[in-house]
Amino acid sequence: MCNSNGGVFGELVKYELKKIFINKVTIIALILSTCLLAGTSLIEYIFISPEDRYIAKREGEIEGRFIDDKLIDDVADTATQFGSLTEIPGDNTYSHIGSYMNRALGTYMNIEGISGEYELSELTEEQFYRTRESILEYLYDYFCLSDAEKEYWTSKEAKIPKPFVWKTNYGLYSMRANISASITLAIFLIGICLSGVYAGELSHRTEDLILCTKTGKETIAAAKLISGGLFSAVVGGILFIAVNSPHVIFNGFNGWDTACQLIIPFTSYPYTSGKMVLVCFGVYMLASVLAGAIAMFLSCVLKNMVASAGVICGTVFVDLFFTIPHRFRVLSQMRFLTPIQVLINGSMTDPRLVHIGEHFWGTYQTAAILYVVLICVFCMLTYQAYMRVKR
Repeated sequence: MCNSNGGVFGELVKYELKKIFINKVTIIALILSTCLLAGTSLIEYIFISPEDRYIAKREGEIEGRFIDDKLIDDVADTATQFGSLTEIPGDNTYSHIGSYMNRALGTYMNIEGISGEYELSELTEEQFYRTRESILEYLYDYFCLSDAEKEYWTSKEAKIPKPFVWKTNYGLYSMRANISASITLAIFLIGICLSGVYAGELSHRTEDLILCTKTGKETIAAAKLISGGLFSAVVGGILFIAVNSPHVIFNGFNGWDTACQLIIPFTSYPYTSGKMVLVCFGVYMLASVLAGAIAMFLSCVLKNMVASAGVICGTVFVDLFFTIPHRFRVLSQMRFLTPIQVLINGSMTDPRLVHIGEHFWGTYQTAAILYVVLICVFCMLTYQAYMRVKR
């Protein structure tokens, strides 16, 4: 009997997945999104000129060197010749690392008394790392961190090996930027494709026919939730791979073993760049499933595909353009735990922590746990809402 019920449930899941995937809108949207993301990444390599290949080879000459006094002197001397770190020509060996040093020194931040307060000709290893740490301390105050949070990050910062080892990281930097862009597209796509999981049947009153079967509402509700979750995970995985695989294909895993501070200068996570990519992948996948859970909940409650998709899309737009001042600590921190904000590309990560018992949770830990909880909550709410549907 159990095997029979299990077989029926499995068939129901396959049936629900088939309904989602055979939808022409779903197929077209998924193909276009995959091609768009993969094409965006491939363009960087397909149209690379022989000169650019030569530049990449030249930059390889400083691969594996410590960012210490000797390398900083070489970069600073070159930058002095051209005016600044950002004006080093693209065909110069030190162009890429000069751009990185400019970011790590916070020149663009215009922080009084910290960023830009150096002379290129006198820049030293000690000043380079001290400036970066001073910017971190400034950000701790900017984000209104408590003394305990500051102490936590100081201890994490102490675990990061210095001086950093330089490796060309075009692929990793592009991956970081692409992840933040593709999660937005993934949420749009999942929200639109799953808007009809419940609403399609409820709006067309075909649920009466389905509920007359011997399987029961419980089995049908569970099958829909499982199929929606699988679809969300598949879409998230496809888009993540589509946008990032070209960088791995053309660059391999070069730079994955270096400090993630080469990609995100103002973070104190003691991660390698590769580990940071894997952490982002985990959050990305959970965010995709969460988007699916919310879309199915809205589909069941609103009973309207357009309204369900509209709420998802509207929420994404609000998240992209709406901000809350950092002085409103709780509200601001909650707003920065949305998938788009957690995975957003930038020179820093949100240093605010969640303190539970004797443990501190960083943004990525908090987001992952929060998303799992929310997935469970929305699935239960959807299940209960569907169970209230009258035969």
